[in-house]
Amino acid sequence: MPKSTLAGHPLHPMLVVAPAALLPFSFILDAMHNATDNDDYANAAYYGLTGALIGGAAAALAGAMDYLTIERDTDVKRTANLHAMLNGGVMVATAANVLMRRNQPRHVGGSLALSALGALGVIVSGWFGGRLVYEQGMRVKGVSPVEHERDVKMLPGDEKIEHAMAGAEKYVPSAGPVLH
Repeated sequence: MPKSTLAGHPLHPMLVVAPAALLPFSFILDAMHNATDNDDYANAAYYGLTGALIGGAAAALAGAMDYLTIERDTDVKRTANLHAMLNGGVMVATAANVLMRRNQPRHVGGSLALSALGALGVIVSGWFGGRLVYEQGMRVKGVSPVEHERDVKMLPGDEKIEHAMAGAEKYVPSAGPVLH
């Protein structure tokens, strides 16, 4: 199976931004609702959870494409398994939270606990995702254990978009502050 790519870059890290931001934010909104009883916070949390669920499904699809290219019985596969299991659990908890609240976004049953679990789960899972990239080289050019696998092009003219984006870099100065 090919790796997921958009304009020459891995797609999965681009898509994880929505659930990685929305799940902790939704928990904060739920906690604010719990503290103030202001339904606006509960409504915003509900829509945040819904957005996280949709974004998480897209990220999961792209991640699964990359996952299926990783060799068995490797440390990378082990880390990817844990990352995927955590994300699967987060998605189940989030789906349950959304379903429990679909008729009324206010807290019902253990919805605040599910929000906390989702927020914590996505943070822990993100740590393992970072380990995959920064320590194990997953999808890092010249280092990646799946570099030999072909890429699926996500958009018509994908290579032209990649070329245009890379070409735009030459117009940006390379100077800037450095911390020593």
